[in-house]
Amino acid sequence: MPRKTVTPGSVRSDSGASRASPAKARHFSMVREFSWADYVTMLNGASGSTSIFASLKYVVTGNIWWLYAAVLLQPAAFFFDIMDGRVARWLKTDSALGRELDSLSDIISFGVAPAVLGFAIGLQGLFDVVVLLFFVNCGVARLARYNVTAEANTDPSKGKVTFFEGTPIPTTVSISLMILYFVHKEWIGDNMLPFGKIIVGGWTLHPLVLIYGLSGALMISRTLRIPKL
Repeated sequence: MPRKTVTPGSVRSDSGASRASPAKARHFSMVREFSWADYVTMLNGASGSTSIFASLKYVVTGNIWWLYAAVLLQPAAFFFDIMDGRVARWLKTDSALGRELDSLSDIISFGVAPAVLGFAIGLQGLFDVVVLLFFVNCGVARLARYNVTAEANTDPSKGKVTFFEGTPIPTTVSISLMILYFVHKEWIGDNMLPFGKIIVGGWTLHPLVLIYGLSGALMISRTLRIPKL
């Protein structure tokens, strides 16, 4: 029986018909597809991640300069968060991937990093940790809601979302700047934090942590609408 030949770049199906083979993925093909705006977004996530590492380094070493680094990396992340949108508009490279990258970077830089920073300066009681977890999860929920409702809330005449439901998560950088002042004044540590501490049932609550709780509640508010510039 003669051998059936198959032309290069095609495969033989069960019925004997020839069909084109799927294109072979190139190495690092995902990275190759990133736009310049996506790379700026990654700098946002990298700044937040490095802030977390610096906070942990302070906890281990007690070197105050690591704490300064942890705080200042968060405004750096805020800068990159602003710039990635502008670069996307300048180059007209807005994409679904870019929006997802932005949300994931934001939760690192403006959710997890500020919470870890708060823990590093002394918000380590059980009730403190519960509030910090509430804060982080409010940030996650807020970003998820934005991604789901962005299309419905887009103004057709302007082609963009014209308002935020709840405070945008990058506003948490204000907490980091407040902590920068505390670090400068050396108001850090379990017994040195402003507003002192309260012992409830043997567990510690620093009233300062309620600022994180308020920030989280404002992020998930559906009645608070902030115009988007």
